[in-house]
Amino acid sequence: MLNPNQFGVPVPEGTNIIRSGGLGHMEGDTSRSITKMIPISLMKRYREYDRQGAEAQPNSTERINDIANELRNGGVIREPLVLEHNTEHQWGYLGEGHHRLLAAEQAGHTHVPVTVWSTGYGGGIATRKKKGIGAPLTLTKSWSKFPGDTYQPKELHPNHFRELQG
Repeated sequence: MLNPNQFGVPVPEGTNIIRSGGLGHMEGDTSRSITKMIPISLMKRYREYDRQGAEAQPNSTERINDIANELRNGGVIREPLVLEHNTEHQWGYLGEGHHRLLAAEQAGHTHVPVTVWSTGYGGGIATRKKKGIGAPLTLTKSWSKFPGDTYQPKELHPNHFRELQG
């Protein structure tokens, strides 16, 4: 059974709710979900690419329009957008879902489903941060059991980050 308090707004039926195999879900949530509906306005600050501007791929506009039309006609975003996060830099960026984000906005949606993945290896975060790609993403929980322990789950519920709560 899903905990409706973790989503903020109802998750559309048909959305693939990603579940944690480890500790990344919210404490007490027996569904182990790590998906949350996040406002589009908030997610836009984590974009890495402008899929409608100079960084657009050759078919970006067509893809965005196709997805938006599907959403307007009762379709849903089946796969949550993925925010990539690095604890060392307390930074995140939208790793997957640029087209879906813009299409949802174009279709008049206010929220999109999001999951956070931890990139412990760095994932180019320092370079992205230096270039201003993405935005701060600060963990509010520690899974450490011992001083110096840096364990954190690879997949995390968005409510574990100050900027994504609410």
